[in-house]
This record gives sequence, C-alpha cells and structure tokens, in this order.
Amino acid sequence: MKRINLRNSNKLYKKALKIIPYGAQTYSKGVKAFSDGVSPKFLAKGLGCEVWDVDGNKYIDFVMGNQPLILGYADPDVNKAVNKQLALGSTFSVANKLEIDVAELLVKHIPGAEGARFGKNGADATTIAVRLARAITKRDHLAFCGYHGWHDWFVGTTDLNGGVPKFNEELAHSFPYNDIENLEKIFKKYKNKISCVIMEPITVSGPKSGINGSTQWSDFDKKKNFLVDVKSLCKKNGALLVFDEVVTGFRYDIGGAQKMFGITPDLGCFAKAMSNGIPVSAITGKKEYMKYLETTFFSFTYGGDCIGLAAAKATINKIEKKNVIDHLYKAGSKLKKGMNELIKIYDLEEMLECSGYPCRSVMTIKKFGKYKKPLITKSLIQQELMFREVLWSQYHSISYSHKNSHIDKSLNAFEAAFKKLKKIVKNNNSIENNLLGKPCETVFTRVADFQSVATSQRK
Repeated sequence: MKRINLRNSNKLYKKALKIIPYGAQTYSKGVKAFSDGVSPKFLAKGLGCEVWDVDGNKYIDFVMGNQPLILGYADPDVNKAVNKQLALGSTFSVANKLEIDVAELLVKHIPGAEGARFGKNGADATTIAVRLARAITKRDHLAFCGYHGWHDWFVGTTDLNGGVPKFNEELAHSFPYNDIENLEKIFKKYKNKISCVIMEPITVSGPKSGINGSTQWSDFDKKKNFLVDVKSLCKKNGALLVFDEVVTGFRYDIGGAQKMFGITPDLGCFAKAMSNGIPVSAITGKKEYMKYLETTFFSFTYGGDCIGLAAAKATINKIEKKNVIDHLYKAGSKLKKGMNELIKIYDLEEMLECSGYPCRSVMTIKKFGKYKKPLITKSLIQQELMFREVLWSQYHSISYSHKNSHIDKSLNAFEAAFKKLKKIVKNNNSIENNLLGKPCETVFTRVADFQSVATSQRK
C-alpha cells in the first residue's frame, strides 16, 4: 500500500511547535493519538462524514471532531441557522430569546431537565454541577466514574496534574463502572462527606442488570441494575446524582442515557452532539437544585452566546424530525457486526473486539501472547486504515452522514488491516517492525483510579 503524501501537514506541524505548546489545542487531536508519520496533523475541510487534510488527502472520518458531529460536517440546516444568527448578532448586552428556546427543547426531551443554564464546553457543565452539589449539600468530597474534563477537581487525579493544589485530589474519589461495591466503600469511608456522584451513565458497555449481571441492552432490567443501585446509594447517603451526558446526550437517545435507561439523575451535563460541533454546553436538573444557580457563581461573557444556541436549536430539531438516532444505530450496527465478523474470520478474537453500543462503538484491543502493547496494535490498524482513506482513533462516532457506501468501504479497509495483523501474528513477527510511523502514545493516565485507562476517548 502506497504511503500518503503528508508534506504540508508535517511542515505546518514544525511551524506550530514553535508557537503552540504540543502543537494542538486538544490532546487527543495531537500526535500522541495518531501515528506520527502516517497520519495527517492538520485537516482543512469537512463535509458530511468525510474530511480533507492540508495535502488534499480525503478520508472517511470516524472521529468526527471528538464526537460532536452527530449530523456531519457543514450540515446545511445547522449552517443556515448559524449564518442567520450571525447576521443578527452573536453576543448581546442582555439575554436573548434563543436561551429560552433551547432551554425549552432540553426540558421537552430530557427527563431530568426542569431548567437549564448554558456554557461552552462539557467541562463547564460538569464543573458547575460539582460546585452546585457542594453548595447544596455543604460537603466537599465527591465520587466520580469516567472522564469529566480539564478542571482541577478531576485533573488532580491524573498524571497531568501540574498546578493543581493537592487538596483537589484528596477530595475526589474514583470508582469503576459497574462496581457498586467500590462506591459503597467510598460512602462508608467518607461518611456524610460525599456531595455527589458524577458519572458517565455509559462507558463502553452498559450497566449491569438482572440476576446474571448482563451488560447487554437486550437484557436490561429497569428495576434491577447498576444505575438504580447508584441512585439508591446517593439517596441513602444524602448525595446528589449527576449524569455526565456530554458523550451520551442526543447520541444514544435524544433524551440521553437517562431516558434510555429510565434513570433520572438530580443534575445532567450535556454538550457535544447537542449542537453538531458548534461550542455550547448545558447543565440541566430538578428545579429544587437548579434554583441554587441564582446564588452559586456560574457567569461568563459567552454563556448565552447565540451562535452555539442557534446551532443547538437546529440540531436538536433535526435529530427529532429526521429520526437521526435510528440512523446512527442502523449504520453503527452494520459497522459493528461487520467488524466482529471479520475479526472472527481472521481468528483475532483473542486480540480484538468491537464493543459498545452501535451509535458509538469502540475497538477493544487486548494483550495476546507476546503482543502485550495494545497501543502498538492500535498503531498498525490505524496505519492500514489511513492508507485506505479511513480516519480512525479506536472508537466509531457514527453520524447521520455515514451511509452504507461509507460503511462498506470502511469494512474493506478494516479487512485489509486485520489480514495484515493476522499474517504478523501467525508468523510470530514483530508488529513494531511493520509500522511506518511512530506508535500512538498514552494521552494521560489516571493516578487515583481503579480503571486501567490508557487514553481518553473524549479529550
């Protein structure tokens, strides 16, 4: 397979490094997440589910801007709404009606939303949720599960904790998804000190439920499951339950995972798919808790920015009217099923599995035999996909723009990658020797975490 021309990408990267630390604004958009030497470093254009880099190479994109592009790049309906608002003005001296319009849409679709306030990033929403819980409960400690953004209370628990006061790490306590016993231990150890449990309601697998503890949606028991147990523990211990739905909101269901599973949290955090890539986020929740935002500081110039709100209004309406969620599951199911069939054909089941829900599945890479470095395996697969015009970083963020033709072409690319991997493994060869670029690296690691997370799939 012929290597792609990345001359302009590499030239720009050298220029960027002189004035931009790390060379990118987001860790998972930089060289650590993509194999340096075979992957583009700068994209110039996106349309639908396809992107073009600065060297003119075209790719089918499964990263989709780190998952917010639920409709696709340059969606005409979102663009129309944004352009219309730009002509009217973006940020005003007092409030704008769009704030009410979007808040009404959130209240309409999200079970736990009786009110809403807006930010720009997912981390804005998760951080004000924690501050709000602390203000309401008069407690400082919290328990968390998943990735929640760049602010002190979370980042203090990672190896990128420079500049974060030590006390932040001491107040935040991690527990693994689907492990209610560990959460019980946290509540016991910090009795009457936990302000909230903030968690992603879905990681890769779903919540364990029923007698056998299945994580499959088809076996889900609404009365007996992990999320029900978490909510019960919170209520018993006087802590708030916060769902971080930055990833799950408007993707797994228009009402988020809380609607999907029938579990209503006290507060919810939304961003990404709610506005198809135009920056805006929201915190939602019960009136009795949201009223505290009148006296808990959450205020900044762009909190009511109308460009993001116009995009959110157009996006949410299109998700509903065009049955976007159904398309995500159909297209994602075809991709997931096809990948797992190929993994079986090439006898790679002990190394690979396409896991998770079809709307956002993940390639699980396992240690096997002498191949004990999943990032090396990822780098090979990524390399082979790049050469076949597929932009990939281990997860599959399906959009409304991914059609059957895109899925078919991508499956052909995956087959070629799996075929090469199988040949290497069968001959007991080195994967590293087959890499034409540098291997992917860990974005960050958790310090005080039960979960063995190598990279952040959100940031």
